[in-house]
Amino acid sequence: MRRFIPRRRIPALRRVRTALAAAVTVGLSLVAAPSLAAPGQTMAAQIAAAEAAAAQFADLRAARRAGWRPFGGEAALMGRHFNHPRGPDYVHGDRIDFAKPSNLVYAKIGGRDRLVALAYVVRIAPGEPLPEGFAGRQDIWHVHNGTRFLSAIRETKPLAGAVAGRWFTDQIVQKDGRTNLAMVHLWLIPNPKGRFASHNPTLAYLDLGLPPQRARDMDTARGLALIPRRGCDTALDAELWLSGASGSKARQIKSICRSIAADLRRGGQSLSALEASAREGWQRLEMTRDLSLTPAERRRMGAFVEDGPGICR
Repeated sequence: MRRFIPRRRIPALRRVRTALAAAVTVGLSLVAAPSLAAPGQTMAAQIAAAEAAAAQFADLRAARRAGWRPFGGEAALMGRHFNHPRGPDYVHGDRIDFAKPSNLVYAKIGGRDRLVALAYVVRIAPGEPLPEGFAGRQDIWHVHNGTRFLSAIRETKPLAGAVAGRWFTDQIVQKDGRTNLAMVHLWLIPNPKGRFASHNPTLAYLDLGLPPQRARDMDTARGLALIPRRGCDTALDAELWLSGASGSKARQIKSICRSIAADLRRGGQSLSALEASAREGWQRLEMTRDLSLTPAERRRMGAFVEDGPGICR
C-alpha cells in the first residue's frame, strides 16, 4: 500500500473562518451573473450542461488559475469544495442554471486531485421549501442551518462566535434573512448511492486503489477512509472542533482512531477481511466518540450535520 502524506493542521482562527464559510456562505459560480435555465429542460439535458461546463476544470490547476479557491476542509467520502469570488447568489424562487454550479468538488484519488462532483447552493429562509432543482424527483437536497451552526460556535468559542456573528448579521441576516443553505451534489463519477447523494463510498476505494465496484456499504467505506494518514483528521476534526470537546477528550478520540487506522494499514488480509475489519473499526470509533461526548457536545456536533430532505426548520 502506498504512503500517505499527513494533512497540515489548520490554525484555530483560520478554522473558524473556513468552517463558517462551509456552512453559511453562499456557493459561487463560474461567471459573474446567472442566466436562467430553459423551462421544461430534461434532467439529461441539465446534467449534460453541467458536465460540459465542468470539463474545463478537470485539472485543479486550471480551476485555481481561473480563480477558484477552496473553502472548508476535506470531508470523508465527499472531497473538498471550491468556490469562485464572483458568481450568482441563488435564492429561493430562482431557476438554477446547471451550467453554472456553485461549487467544484475535488477528491484525492491516487495522490492526485480529481474533479468528482459539482454542487448547487440555494439560500432559503426557515420555512421555505427546498428548490425544485433537477427535473424529476431523483435529486436529494440537504440543508445547512446557518443559525444553528453559529449558535454552536458561540457556546464554546465566544471570540470566534462574536467575529462570525458580526459577519453573519451583516452579510446574511440583514440582507434578506435567508439563513439556511439548501444544497445538492451532482456526481461526475459512479456513485452506488445515486448521482445526487451527499456522499460517495467509492472515493475510499479509489483512493486506496481498490475495486470501486465493491463500494456498497457506507460504514465499510468510512472505515477504509481512515487508512490514509489524513483519514482520522478528515473524519473527526470538524465535528470535534464544533462540539467544543476538551483538547484532552479530542486527543483521546483521535488516538483511538489512529490505532484503528494503524491496524487496518498493516494489511496482510484478504480484501473481504479488510472490508469487514474496516466496517467493525468504523462502528467502534463511532460508538467510542458518541459515548465520550456529553449530550451538549453531541448536540453542537449535530449542528454541522446536514438535515434530510424536507421543509427547513
